[in-house]
Amino acid sequence: MNFGYPSASDATRALLRASLRDRAEQFAIWLLEGRIKDVFAVVERIPSALADLLPIVANPAANLNVRFGASAVLERYAGKPPLQALIPALGMLTGHGDARVRADACHLLGLSGSPAATKYLEARRDDPDPDVREIVAESLAELQSKEE
Repeated sequence: MNFGYPSASDATRALLRASLRDRAEQFAIWLLEGRIKDVFAVVERIPSALADLLPIVANPAANLNVRFGASAVLERYAGKPPLQALIPALGMLTGHGDARVRADACHLLGLSGSPAATKYLEARRDDPDPDVREIVAESLAELQSKEE
């Protein structure tokens, strides 16, 4: 039954659904669909959108491909201000209850290239998980080599 209102096309409805999602959820969907280039495009236009990948990093239950995709996007900004701006948030993630999240956060802190990341990494030197401790040592070595 048509009440005289125009009917939205499928494309319009899809755009509306996408606009109602938060960016973190949209990034997760795109990464799940293998659309990492779309995530790169958004972050290139809006560098602060890099922070919208942190909920994926913080979610140990996230799909493995989604987690790898989020890491790949974050790693592209190694040593650059958009990743460096996330140091306090990544520092908080180093205390997460899941070792995978702590390890990823420590890895990204090392990639930041910023001395500000050192205090968060130093605090994890005695992490109960051996993989986290290894990544902390590698990240600290990476930061030290950048300082020299």
